[in-house]
Amino acid sequence: MTLSEKIKEIKLLMQYAAPEEHLKKLTDLVERYETDLIALNVFHNFYSYLPEAENDGIKIIRQLKNRQGAFLLCATTNIDDYLYVSTSEEAIFLGPLKEGINDREVLDYFGFTDNKNFIEKYRDLAEFPVHIPIALNAGLCPICAVASGENHTLGCPVEICPWCGGQLTNCACKFTKSGRKEISRESHIDSFEEKLEKKGRIPFNPGKDLPGFNKLNTKVTSNE
Repeated sequence: MTLSEKIKEIKLLMQYAAPEEHLKKLTDLVERYETDLIALNVFHNFYSYLPEAENDGIKIIRQLKNRQGAFLLCATTNIDDYLYVSTSEEAIFLGPLKEGINDREVLDYFGFTDNKNFIEKYRDLAEFPVHIPIALNAGLCPICAVASGENHTLGCPVEICPWCGGQLTNCACKFTKSGRKEISRESHIDSFEEKLEKKGRIPFNPGKDLPGFNKLNTKVTSNE
């Protein structure tokens, strides 16, 4: 599904899920994130499965934490505050903010000792920033959304090859280091990733990576 198709589907869902008197303002917020899959996946999940089973709308999305392209977000609505984990693939509903996070895997992933620790830290939402569209956040990779110092998602065109210093997705190192003419199977990808990890992947560095990436004339668009 393209970004434009996802936005169209979200707006269709909103016709049935959002309060009619607030529809325009709520739609304006969706359009503000028209290039950001992280936020769009939250909108799509919310308007598909209204948490309280009654008309409601997202007024603001705050970013609580992010790691390796996964974002812990809080969507404030007319009724309550709701937690989501969102990636470029999907958004997962965790529950109301006031109940915290009961999923041990999520707590561990984002570095919380327990649910009490999470609730104490995020008691005052006003202290945490509004989620900025990925393409406008200079501290994040515009493609895979990892933060400065984190390794890219394998296949991200911004990642630099540790062998030749070129663009990893375009250079020939994946073939020469794998000893293959083509990489077409999952096992081939896993094997190359092992070699890449052993060599030492180059973490995302906004100051160094993005200028070179821009020279390749690769653009973030709203329909690809």
